Amino acid sequence: EYFAKMAASCQAAGLAFSWSFAEDNSIHARHIVIDNGWKILLDRGLDIFQRYEMNDAFSIANRMQQFRPCKAFEATFLRADSLPAAGAEQGE
Repeated sequence: EYFAKMAASCQAAGLAFSWSFAEDNSIHARHIVIDNGWKILLDRGLDIFQRYEMNDAFSIANRMQQFRPCKAFEATFLRADSLPAAGAEQGE
């Protein structure tokens, strides 16, 4: 459900967002494959922000991510020679 909402939001900005899951749940690693030949490995997934006061209407961090403190994480960028074909289990 959330991925479908993300796809709709991206589409409004002219971006194509699709996703797929490993059928056998054997993969724990989180990664993003971009259509320009790069693969980004994320050790924390997308959960990189520390807690912040979401109910403070005057907090800049509520509207601008650059003001939110981040958790320690690593990202690895790999140049992929060949990208995997789009899977049959992609979101709509």
